[in-house]
Amino acid sequence: MSRYRLPLLAVLALGAVVGAYLFGRKEGANAPAPPAPVAAAEQPVGGAPGSELDMVAQASLRFDRGARLPPAGAPLKSVYAQLQAQANAGDGRAAARLLRDLSRCSRQRAIEWSTMRNTRNLTEQKTENLSAAQLRTYQALLDTAAIRQRDVDQGRTLCEGVGDEVLDTLNANLAQAARLGDADARACYLSRGPLYDTRGLLKQPGALSVYRQQATRLIQVGLAAGDWRVVDLLQGAYEPGAQGMLAGLVGSDPYQHYRYLKLYRLGAESFRTAQIDRQLAQAGAALSPAQRDQAEEWAQTTLRENFSGASTDGTQQGWDACAALGG
Repeated sequence: MSRYRLPLLAVLALGAVVGAYLFGRKEGANAPAPPAPVAAAEQPVGGAPGSELDMVAQASLRFDRGARLPPAGAPLKSVYAQLQAQANAGDGRAAARLLRDLSRCSRQRAIEWSTMRNTRNLTEQKTENLSAAQLRTYQALLDTAAIRQRDVDQGRTLCEGVGDEVLDTLNANLAQAARLGDADARACYLSRGPLYDTRGLLKQPGALSVYRQQATRLIQVGLAAGDWRVVDLLQGAYEPGAQGMLAGLVGSDPYQHYRYLKLYRLGAESFRTAQIDRQLAQAGAALSPAQRDQAEEWAQTTLRENFSGASTDGTQQGWDACAALGG
């Protein structure tokens, strides 16, 4: 069940493989859409014949997607088969629940070690010479440590006995939850793809092909749903010199960068507009007046048809597309 961090060199090597795989892939505004995604029931998460995951995959083809979910907080080992079968059958509720449980369990060992280390450092601190104000701060830190320990205990109950065969389905279940309409999963998957769980990617490199096939469709769905996170991810991915999974997929495109940045600017809160205007001026310098006019028209139309609310409200500077999943 343990999920140790990859050594730095392994991560760098993996990044090079991913970059080489996605290099040259560019999706412009008029690029053809990829093949339609395979129906959820035809893409069960499975394993070797006769394994637990294989039996789950077979059961998924017969499972009632409207079935009731297991009780919240139930140990994942005892409910995994049901949740996976429902998710494979197209139940978005089950897919969302399973994704978050798997994400938590993939991080549980690291959380335990971090909490134990921080608590030990705190309790070993000498308090004899602390002032009254310092003692109050120390007590607040102890209270916070107690809360974190309770969270660790809950995670231990949730994740007890969950092994690598199950944890290695994290990337596949992230993709499935995104396909089934989980907006948090969609933003995370577009941003990181199978790099969300690098250990799983090393074992299942075919996840890169799935990302390449699915990402453009998820972009279209996100834009149609008025998801500002998708807009921000795209303006960043199209920017010349950008790095990451989505940037590797769509490729550098100054016009697309300007177009999505313009849309993002139209929805921005007032305190962010000056900075974005400077970015637009820099990006627009590489375009012709006609291109800037076209981008303005597209952004106005797209805003009117699909978007509402503030673009910068849920995409603060430095926001993490996977934060809502706990990772």
